[in-house]
Amino acid sequence: MLPLFHDFEGRSVVVVGGGSVALRKTRFFSEEADVTVVAPEFVDGFEALECERQHRKLERDEVEDVVDGAFLVVPATDDRELNDAIAEAARAAGCLVNRVDERGDTVTPSRVESERVTVAISTHGASPATTKYLRQRIEPMLERAHPMVVLQSELRTELQSSGKLPSAKRREALRAVLEDEAVWEFLDADREADARERAWELVDALE
Repeated sequence: MLPLFHDFEGRSVVVVGGGSVALRKTRFFSEEADVTVVAPEFVDGFEALECERQHRKLERDEVEDVVDGAFLVVPATDDRELNDAIAEAARAAGCLVNRVDERGDTVTPSRVESERVTVAISTHGASPATTKYLRQRIEPMLERAHPMVVLQSELRTELQSSGKLPSAKRREALRAVLEDEAVWEFLDADREADARERAWELVDALE
């Protein structure tokens, strides 16, 4: 599978099931998508999420109507045959399928985020413990990287608008800033002005 970030703003996602796994999937997709959840009962937690809940038991002859118009469908019931029927109808309707009981078209990874950086981690279900371990190790790195991302973005914009260096030299300059220990030390100490001054020294050295 290829990792891919996708904008779900305005997309329709249908989750079938009201258990803890369905809750986790609903929480994940409702951050952006318009989520509809279909189940006869719901565990605690759904009421706090932005989603439409349909309290009913889904019969196999109703699955086509439920998935109609959805961008992605999540079969998350404890009935494997029903999950199969939902997945089959979803694919026939051109929807992506995110299964919880086997590999589907998509995987919902564990995420580590800062304001500017997002890292997705998945072992494809093989080792949730490893996923958690990696997430805990990566979180501090993202916090440290945030001011560097800001600095790199500013430099990149200024270099492009000024035409100060040809494109190959611009890439070299940005890499030099990224690898410079003095720049990192200034950023770690919240000395952004000093970090920026050092960065431009590195850029000017490449002219």
